Amino acid sequence: MKFSARKSYVFFPDVNGNLDLPEADRLSVEIIRPTAEDCGSISYVEVSNVKDAGSYRYKFDAKNILNRCIGEIKNLEVEDAEQPEKTRLIKSGKELAKESFYGMTSLVDVICTEVCRDIMTDAQKKIS
Repeated sequence: MKFSARKSYVFFPDVNGNLDLPEADRLSVEIIRPTAEDCGSISYVEVSNVKDAGSYRYKFDAKNILNRCIGEIKNLEVEDAEQPEKTRLIKSGKELAKESFYGMTSLVDVICTEVCRDIMTDAQKKIS
């Protein structure tokens, strides 16, 4: 059996109208594929029993994912709400892991989902 291998690729998160922007202005995130060893530590299923009805939630270790599976980030700027003239450019997963801003949870969820989904899109197949 033959598998495709690609160590990293660029991902454009579908948040806050990002995909409607010209490609040069879009927020882009370099996804570094997790190793087989990393897969067990970046996500897990939480199972709970509530009155004989089992439920589960898929959870991510966002800190681990952002620090180990995210490389370069482009076009992500955070404006200080109290001092709008002050902005910060976030350029890496390590920097994003230490940030706090409105909309961050949605962005991090989309990034973590992409890292853990383990599917190669047709667009990615054409690039490789």
